Amino acid sequence: MGSLRYRARRRVKVILACNFPRDDRLGSARTPIRLEPELRALGVDVRGIYAEDLPTGSGARGAALSAPFRLASLLRRLAPDADVVDVAGGDGFAYFAYARLARPRQALVARSNGLWDLALAGEGPRERGALRSRVSELYQKHVICRWERRSIRTADVAVFLSRWDANEVVRRGWRTAEGVAAVNPGVDPFFAPAVRAGERRDVAFVGTFFHRKGRDVVVSVMSRLLAERPSLGLTLCGVGMPAEQAASFFDPAVRSRVTIFESLAPDALGRKLGEFAVFLFPTRYEGFGIVTLEAMRAGVAVVTTPTGAGADVVNDGTNGLLVPIGDADATYGAVRRLLDDAPLRERLGAQGTADAERVTWPRAARELLDIYERACASRRRKR
Repeated sequence: MGSLRYRARRRVKVILACNFPRDDRLGSARTPIRLEPELRALGVDVRGIYAEDLPTGSGARGAALSAPFRLASLLRRLAPDADVVDVAGGDGFAYFAYARLARPRQALVARSNGLWDLALAGEGPRERGALRSRVSELYQKHVICRWERRSIRTADVAVFLSRWDANEVVRRGWRTAEGVAAVNPGVDPFFAPAVRAGERRDVAFVGTFFHRKGRDVVVSVMSRLLAERPSLGLTLCGVGMPAEQAASFFDPAVRSRVTIFESLAPDALGRKLGEFAVFLFPTRYEGFGIVTLEAMRAGVAVVTTPTGAGADVVNDGTNGLLVPIGDADATYGAVRRLLDDAPLRERLGAQGTADAERVTWPRAARELLDIYERACASRRRKR
């Protein structure tokens, strides 16, 4: 009935644009990749634009600096009759400024994968010279963050992956509550449990293995647990670095029990994730962190922090365990508790699966279409 109701609406033409490669192994790109077919199923005329579609930029830093302007140039050509132009991150500000003057009927949507300054705050110190660190700080704070803020403020509506980020933007005074929305991404059905709860073992972490994702906490917690439990194993998936480099963070005495996959396609991750007893994800900040939802869908008992999906979908003690950000002792206690308490582990895993089953891509598309149509109606009233 819901699908028929949505198909009966006026056909909306949407451009979904981002400066990410069209690669569903990347959480940032997976959202528009999955939303495109779901929006089409609802009768939306949708076109996705990815990094490969943009006019060529020169060099990594030059490409990043010119991305909003290259994207604006492309959208000026491709989106003259679009009802909605939805741009990810801070790359929308240049086109938004143009469209406000030249295309006043278009609804403009700033789609956030996470607030850049909060992500930066979670990164921690980097191994680089003082001058390079200062230049990077100025670039991030005074270029990227300003572009993001301008995009959010200029758009008709700013859409976030988590309710926490939407509320934070309102708290900062960038938007009113009416000008923001939160749409949790969906989880792919191939993350469904494939291994019975009683047969699961070991601990898994998924994500780029760096400070913001809680690498220091993972190393501290799992080094203790691996030393205490000779039969326990840890698997790191999608670490974004050579396996040897990721392994080097662990003590040589336990390193042989750390299995590392540098990169995994989503369907391969879905098959692998369901083998584990505990999912450990002590991240410091997430725009959402879809891996948490995927682990829940796979029936794995989750230990994570109250940010992104941890704040929006994890109910402490009901479908997972929440631990304070950066607290290695509390995280160690939570993982140990799950390893020692099979009934609790299985209960949290089962409830996590039940809750995650409702967080689907078709649901995300329906919520997003509602937002698009409200933005179009608001734009027509302003003309």
